Amino acid sequence: MRSLSKSLLSLLLLSVLAACAGRPERSAGQDLDNGTVASKPVVLPFKAPPPPLTELDEDVVFNTLVGEIAVQRGRLDLAYRYALQSARLTGDAPAAERATRIAMVLKRPDLALKAVQRWVELAPNELQARQVAIALYMQAEREQEVLQQMEAVLAISRAKGSDGYLHAMAALSKSRDHGLALSIMKRVTDPHLDDPRAGYAVALMALMWRDFPTAEDEIAGVLERHPDWTRGHALQSRIYQARGDRAAARRVLEEAIGRMPDDLLLNETLARLLVEDEEYEQAYAQFQKVERLRPEDADVQYSLGVLAMQLERPEDARDYFNRLQQMGKHRNGVAYYLGRIEQQQERPDQAVGWYKKVAGGEFRYDSQVRIAQTLAEAGRLQAAREWFQGLRIQMPEKSAQLFLLEVDLVQEYGTPDQVMGLYDKALQAHPGSEDLLYARGLYAVSMDRLDLLERDMRAIIARNPENVDALNALGYTLADKTDRLQEALALITRALALKPTSAAILDSMGWVQYRLGNYPRAVEYLRKALALQPDAEIASHLGEVLWVMGEQEQARRVWKQAQQRDPESQYIREVMQRLAP
Repeated sequence: MRSLSKSLLSLLLLSVLAACAGRPERSAGQDLDNGTVASKPVVLPFKAPPPPLTELDEDVVFNTLVGEIAVQRGRLDLAYRYALQSARLTGDAPAAERATRIAMVLKRPDLALKAVQRWVELAPNELQARQVAIALYMQAEREQEVLQQMEAVLAISRAKGSDGYLHAMAALSKSRDHGLALSIMKRVTDPHLDDPRAGYAVALMALMWRDFPTAEDEIAGVLERHPDWTRGHALQSRIYQARGDRAAARRVLEEAIGRMPDDLLLNETLARLLVEDEEYEQAYAQFQKVERLRPEDADVQYSLGVLAMQLERPEDARDYFNRLQQMGKHRNGVAYYLGRIEQQQERPDQAVGWYKKVAGGEFRYDSQVRIAQTLAEAGRLQAAREWFQGLRIQMPEKSAQLFLLEVDLVQEYGTPDQVMGLYDKALQAHPGSEDLLYARGLYAVSMDRLDLLERDMRAIIARNPENVDALNALGYTLADKTDRLQEALALITRALALKPTSAAILDSMGWVQYRLGNYPRAVEYLRKALALQPDAEIASHLGEVLWVMGEQEQARRVWKQAQQRDPESQYIREVMQRLAP
């Protein structure tokens, strides 16, 4: 390798220099964690070493190149050796960082410690070097060195105007020994209780590890010393949320807002908590308060628009989304929701226009599907079907799902023959698709095609004997529509063994027991099913069994309760007309 020709050496050297030129330069005043630059001159706490060697001699080039080749060939042990040698020869901190990370990939903490020591020597004011050193010293159980690096992180962060306690906590949080990590964190933060960020970092670390008692004690101490520190109240609320006490989480925020009514963080945190609790009306009012505090915030405007949609206030939502459109913010989400508003208000051309503007992101797929739905709603079923065909070409990985969505439209706006033809086409494209076979089987029941239902469900079961949905669907249909009750019982028994807490399968078992004349057992299964899922169909079954057993008053109570939950239920209406006209 030492006998590289000068021409080849020069060529490789140019490659190395080009790679170095592409590396972003780290300025002394830059916060390496968030990329912000301090507005005042930064006086860093540690003396920087001499600048790295700028003239590359043969040894430097040799070590750099051999290291690169070793990485490409998977020889990370050699790559580590040459990267560390480059750091020694040139005083280049990135080379030492590279050696450290290679050793970590190799899972050689001894080598990683040697490299990170060199990295810290060459970049003593670099937070990332110190954080990696903390993690490696923790792994080696060298507490004194951990404490030294922690104090360095605090000093560097203080000079840069950032939160050193959080930087230190982030490094310690990688430790598997949670008790030791918390103990060390406490030793570092206890002398700084006058700074609320110290206890906050300890509480946050405990919360990460779901050590709720420690987290609660730490943040309570912070708030006792600093009662108006809003970040502390927000974290206390998060701790209660994580513990499952959402009422306490909300109370903490409301009490703090009572003392500091115009605090932005507290008001926004409460607004988002209300959304999570599905208290949409209150969340909407709370976000309106946040809007008054921060009127030009696009995220707040967007949240208000989405909530207005949830609360079925389309005109209010339109105002928020139009404002965002003028601001040029949340483009895809704005186009999607404006399309939704136009679709709801039966303006199909405008809706399709908005949906087509959704260029990417989480709403892209749904927007494309809604274009077809909008066309079908406007009486343009053929255009909707052609749109689905185009989507299947564009998104072959979603082809089966798109067939099912197209089937839904054709069932609503087309003919049974069109539906069956589409199922045939879909299964030709996706032979054996369990989703398509299952969907066609259920549709076949509505067409009184029990032969097709049985064929499709048995095809699924043959491919997947543990498909509980197919077992249950076939078993229930045989129990409900035929006298093949023993076959039905066997199928439902298999399904129930696989999914014993399924309300649907318990309902099926209750129904087959009823059809077999085992009324008490039927009631037992049906009551379990109804307790798990207060569904109108299950209630209709339970009421029918009770009625046949002579328990008419009980049956009426069951039906009445179901009607209160679902006044439009066809199941309850049909069974009452049949048994208790």
